[in-house]
Amino acid sequence: MGSSRQGALPSLLLLLALVAFHGRSLDNGFHYDDGHSLLQNPHLRSLRALPSFFADARTYSATPEYAMYRPLVVVAHAFNYALGGYEPRGYLALNLALHCLAALLVLHLLGQLGFGPTPSLAGALLFGLHPVQTEVVNYVSARSESLAGLGGLACFSAYLYSLKEGAKPRWSILSLAAFALALLSKSTALALPLLLLLHRCLFQPRRPWREHLPYWLLAGLYTLLYAALSGQGLERAAQVRDGAAQLATQAKALVHYLLLTAMPVHLNVQQQFFATNSPFAQAPLLGGLVAFSLGLAAWRAQSRRMLFALGWFLACLLPTLVVPLHILVNDHRLYLSLFGLALAGAGWAEAVRQRWPLWVGLALLGGLCFQRAGVWKDEIGLWRDAARRAPLMAEAHYNLGHALHQQGELEPARLAYEKAVALSPAYVRALVNLGALYRAQGSLPQAEAAFRRALDAEPGQVEALNNLGLVCAGKGRYEEAIALYRQALDKAPSTADIWLNLGLALRDAGRREEAFQALSRAIQLDPSLKERFGP
Repeated sequence: MGSSRQGALPSLLLLLALVAFHGRSLDNGFHYDDGHSLLQNPHLRSLRALPSFFADARTYSATPEYAMYRPLVVVAHAFNYALGGYEPRGYLALNLALHCLAALLVLHLLGQLGFGPTPSLAGALLFGLHPVQTEVVNYVSARSESLAGLGGLACFSAYLYSLKEGAKPRWSILSLAAFALALLSKSTALALPLLLLLHRCLFQPRRPWREHLPYWLLAGLYTLLYAALSGQGLERAAQVRDGAAQLATQAKALVHYLLLTAMPVHLNVQQQFFATNSPFAQAPLLGGLVAFSLGLAAWRAQSRRMLFALGWFLACLLPTLVVPLHILVNDHRLYLSLFGLALAGAGWAEAVRQRWPLWVGLALLGGLCFQRAGVWKDEIGLWRDAARRAPLMAEAHYNLGHALHQQGELEPARLAYEKAVALSPAYVRALVNLGALYRAQGSLPQAEAAFRRALDAEPGQVEALNNLGLVCAGKGRYEEAIALYRQALDKAPSTADIWLNLGLALRDAGRREEAFQALSRAIQLDPSLKERFGP
């Protein structure tokens, strides 16, 4: 009985700490990609659609261009919606629960790897209370990381059980099943076979290689499935930047992630980070040198645990280091990598005699988590913080402007949009929103100029065409407006609002028969539009 209580105590202390320092997040709301992947996503509003989540990557988002094959994430969203609609607390509670489960698995894994209860608790607290993890707890869409991380940790734990003498085959089956669940949450789980191979080389060099074959086969099958269902996403990734630029940028990103891990005081939903084109530039070379130096230090220390910790940290980042992504770096990409930090932290706690500095440090990390959760309270606060910390990132200013615009704070929204456009003159979304704001304020010449700049940057952009048509119609240039609406409909023929605008312009131009046809089409697409105009 006493041994059982002693074993349960670390788990209880870990959960209490996580709830105490992360619990503030439950009062926060939705953010950023939650719009297209959750709030506007019609696919997840019925549990009857569950089978389609595993066969159609487009169910991930309301916007087909953002299709991703993450069916378990959509399943989690769908169950949240079925239980509580769009009440944020339920979604954030599930995020916190997933993170707690992952931290408990870290605690268990450290015990499996030979650490005592106290060092294991220290490592699990380091994983659970590291401020980088606040993004996964506070940002609903980032649950893809915790779901994949949970699956990855479970896969490794079952794998370790399967290595024991006389272990039953069920552990290997459970490990593969957990790997499959991780893959169905996020493709970054493809790093897991490499991690298991690293463990075998360091700790079980005599075990047969064939034990790892099922993991590589499953990874290959998943890759084929992902390519079949999300081929457009892979094609877009290949067009983001060439191989040399990707290598250079992500070598620099490695230093960024290491610094963020060691000094988590510069957290940001939009990090100020820029691409680098040449691998021989100063920053990428420094990144390669840092990685080599860390590996050499771990090797010289003759500690297989430290080598494994470093290898785990780097290998978990490998998929995002290799595949070109529009967002260069992200705080939540460190989620599973921080198990490597937990390993190192447990090793340090085991080696030192005086542990009180460790507990003080963990308490400080918890305080940073608590503070950071306040930044995620609402969209305006989040993006105001992002723009302050990353003043040269146009995206941060655009998102701040959009959040302010949504709340009717037009003047500060205008300033934020203008800052975004000043930093990135061909930023189409910022130009379109800025033009719409100018139009709402009655500044039609400025609105027209903004929409034309957007069309110069992206000819045929539907929102710019539609909004420019509204400006022209507002100035009495009906024929020009009609031509713009027709161009927009060539790109988006099923958009009811554009048909409505076309019908009203045709009516005002005296072309009543054509107006009737356009308005009838608008009502056919969206019957609620009938209330917006007279007979």
